[in-house]
Amino acid sequence: MEPGVPSVLVALTTGETSPVGVIAAQSIGPSTAVDAPASVRAVVSFVLVLVFGGALLSRYEGFVNRSIDASRDRLLVSVVYGAVAYGLVGFVSLYGYTQLVRFGVGGAVLSVVSLVAGIGAVFALAGLGFLVVGTLLTELNGPRQPWTGLVVGAAASAITWLALPTLAGVVAWFLVTAVGIGGATRKWVHASRAERAMAEG
Repeated sequence: MEPGVPSVLVALTTGETSPVGVIAAQSIGPSTAVDAPASVRAVVSFVLVLVFGGALLSRYEGFVNRSIDASRDRLLVSVVYGAVAYGLVGFVSLYGYTQLVRFGVGGAVLSVVSLVAGIGAVFALAGLGFLVVGTLLTELNGPRQPWTGLVVGAAASAITWLALPTLAGVVAWFLVTAVGIGGATRKWVHASRAERAMAEG
């Protein structure tokens, strides 16, 4: 059985792995999602998109509306910038993990915490992405309805796991979310420092 991502990073950066850390990483690693039944993946995706998307909509409704506008303006370009956003999150997670390992923080706790943080970041992006795409779909038949769009987006996230083979579902899931987060990412990348501070505030 292949080790989880955190244990591989430990091996690369320190030359050693903690048996407990490896077991912990393996138990909740990417293979867990792949091996789970499609119905379980669908339910988990639906619930987590609702939770993360709902939290964003409740707290940052203005940002969500700007993200919807930005993605709608240039849908195809948004896919590229959405991929950039995922790449940045992956890089930051990897860098933070390797720095903790370098300073001697390791073992099972680090493996689990780093993996949970990475999953949380992915679902935060996914929550925004499916919320944006779901809301864009609601606009096809009337005025903007973000809360309805959130449910539509969460349902779409579940359908990708139910209707498609695993690999195709993963690709579709990330492509849809890339469309949803790409508009905001594009605006942020090309914004001035002052505009970024206002957007983040």
